[in-house]
Amino acid sequence: MAANRVTEIKVAHLHPDQVERYEQLHRDIPAGNEQHMQEAGIVSLRIFREGLTLFMIVESDLSLALPDRVIDHQLEEEWHRMTGECFSKTWQDASEIYQLPKEGSRA
Repeated sequence: MAANRVTEIKVAHLHPDQVERYEQLHRDIPAGNEQHMQEAGIVSLRIFREGLTLFMIVESDLSLALPDRVIDHQLEEEWHRMTGECFSKTWQDASEIYQLPKEGSRA
């Protein structure tokens, strides 16, 4: 794995009546939001759902982040407002408890 690559795992929970709305929002993400993520160096972002629990895996390469990127704060705030209404518990970092192969060992 490249030295600049970072993987984050996050967990959140949805309100029972917001599952379909949350999934619909993610079927039609504004292009500007995706551009912001790519310009921040995010190379992969995946969200999984099991019942009301969401799991997000974010892989970033800090060397790909644009240092002078321009963020549309209004677009970002609107996205966070819309998706945030769906959460009963917002995104929290998950702790890694095991890795195979162990970092630094030969595969």
